[in-house]
Amino acid sequence: MIGSSFVVRTADDESTADACVALWVAAVADRDGVPASDAVRARAHEKFAAERVALVVADDGGAPLGFALVTAPGSGGTPSDAAYLSLLAVAPSAQGHGLGRRLLAAAVDAAAAAGHDRCELHALDDNAPALALYTSAGFRPVGEPFPHALNGRPTRVWQAGVAR
Repeated sequence: MIGSSFVVRTADDESTADACVALWVAAVADRDGVPASDAVRARAHEKFAAERVALVVADDGGAPLGFALVTAPGSGGTPSDAAYLSLLAVAPSAQGHGLGRRLLAAAVDAAAAAGHDRCELHALDDNAPALALYTSAGFRPVGEPFPHALNGRPTRVWQAGVAR
């Protein structure tokens, strides 16, 4: 089912956004080993309401298996001139097949195509799989950790320049 059978594409319809929010809620619950949260859902909807640079979705002709939402500079809560990789998720059943790597690359490429030289994201300091992915893609931590808005866990800004 997974592997080369998925397609990475840009999307802009609201039904895709709603499916991505549902995927985000499920992925966070799986990552943290907790039930799905209305607070996580509400925060994801807020992120989708921000000025969008790109929404990159991976699917196999059905519901999204993963997505990356890139929003306007400064939408990450701190002043910045970098495009903000606001959300990146892969369905738990689709993890381990390179989908996150492809989505991350497509998101950075979409930001570059929209004229943004740099991208930044926020990552939990204890999310080793995500940190390995971001490091391998050229992202580097910037500044001191800060508490995550919902769970209080140490979080850090990561940035990468976009090769042109």
